[in-house]
Amino acid sequence: MSSDRVSLYGFINAKLRAKIGLMRQSKVIENLLHASSLVEAVGVIRDSKYHAVADAYDRTGDLQQMELVLLGMEISMYKEVARYLEGSSADLINHLLGKIEIDNLKNTLRLWYSSIMRQRPIRHRSEYLFKDTILSPIDWTALINATSWEVVGASLKDSPYHDTVAAFTEQDLQQSGLFPLETELDRMWYVHLMECVKTLKKADEDVATSMLLLEIDLRNLMMLVRYGWYHHMDAEAVKRLLLPWGKVASSQESEAYLRQNASERDPHSIINRYYPGLEDQQHSGSAHGDEASVLETLKIEGYLAERRKAIYQRMLAQDPFTIGLSLSYFFLFKEETSMVKAILNGKYYGYEEAYIRGVLV
Repeated sequence: MSSDRVSLYGFINAKLRAKIGLMRQSKVIENLLHASSLVEAVGVIRDSKYHAVADAYDRTGDLQQMELVLLGMEISMYKEVARYLEGSSADLINHLLGKIEIDNLKNTLRLWYSSIMRQRPIRHRSEYLFKDTILSPIDWTALINATSWEVVGASLKDSPYHDTVAAFTEQDLQQSGLFPLETELDRMWYVHLMECVKTLKKADEDVATSMLLLEIDLRNLMMLVRYGWYHHMDAEAVKRLLLPWGKVASSQESEAYLRQNASERDPHSIINRYYPGLEDQQHSGSAHGDEASVLETLKIEGYLAERRKAIYQRMLAQDPFTIGLSLSYFFLFKEETSMVKAILNGKYYGYEEAYIRGVLV
């Protein structure tokens, strides 16, 4: 490894480990959980790194404006780390930030669809879109105010999403809704992600590949559970949702699972094939029918999230002179901001600490 590379990652290592250390020392999550009301919870974050969220509450008293600030903080975090890096490593970080841009695009398209194709008022909801530049030169205001699908496409002409969006027609949306388009946008992002990883130095490529294949396997498992079991999709429709990388998509177990009648598929068997221990999780004995299926799906998602978290935690102890630490930092930062958002929502709706804590676990 070159001395320049050692110096670069040494600097990043020191910066990010200091930030991770502060996250671990912070009592903000516990203090938020103990807060007796939303107002008290806002007081907790007023003297923390989330003070801008408290400022948004002071200005607006609006929970969704607070969530918008949290999103802005996440975007800033990616941009900050990208500035530490250079070359293909910085390109990868920016591509990861692109997932937030795609999610923002999907949210905007959902509102446009609701307004133009379903004739529903969206003015109050459009105020909560992130409208500043994330990566691409997209005029979010022009996009949400587009009067036709052609104008939507034109507003994305200078973005990498134009061709994918333009491949769909207004008739396609009327027949199938936005789900096929959203799936294609996600697939496009993953294709470019895997291409981006191949441009990294060997050590970074190995670490990034292992972590991203983990993400893809977890995503594919959730597709098998959510759409193959809960929504009873036929096998070919589910296969089209799977990303073509990792162990899960091409495994004989997945094939066997999908060959079963949709009503007979067992989500536990496919999860335990890759991550044994799901059956040790507590079952809800009192729920029935659809409610039980929802709870079971949430339990599986929670279990996979815990497995993911454990792997990212282990990555902190690996070679510090790779991009792995940056990827772990992103995960930990996003996990903390997601918890802050969930707790603030819980306090807003008046849930008890024990209930909120149970949802977070």
